[in-house]
Amino acid sequence: MNANTYSPRLDIAVGPFSLADGVRLINEYDELFDAKIEFISILVRTHLSNLSLITAKTSNEMQQIRFNKKIDDLRHFNFNSRCFLSIEIENAVTRKHLMGGAINASVLGRIAIAVGYTDEMHNAFLNLYRYFSFLQNVDKPTFRTNNLLIISSTQLENICNEA
Repeated sequence: MNANTYSPRLDIAVGPFSLADGVRLINEYDELFDAKIEFISILVRTHLSNLSLITAKTSNEMQQIRFNKKIDDLRHFNFNSRCFLSIEIENAVTRKHLMGGAINASVLGRIAIAVGYTDEMHNAFLNLYRYFSFLQNVDKPTFRTNNLLIISSTQLENICNEA
């Protein structure tokens, strides 16, 4: 990469890291994915709950379909990731910066997590995710967020403490 190329930096990145051009750590990330499936499952359930896709009103079958699809998306979406897990934490930024953080996390990680540090930023991430999903559903050009999870700072802290 040359000095004139934009090079985003993540708030948190978990390796192994694929830094050389053309090097993809697909097998390493798949093995890590399998080894950490319980942790990943908790993240996915929390994300789906945040989007109100898993609620008391949702049938168990529909919950399982949504859960399985998200797990499949995380496993197979970004084979050209630079790290296994990418986390962007936003506290007090504009919506454009928030969007950039979510996109960078998704592009750089096999699994991407967008963390709104405050309730306002968490809700902004959820709205952004819903907007991208809407655009995709109506066949508009959009950024696909298949590997992105929206988790609040408190939720992430609790999940990490439990793991």
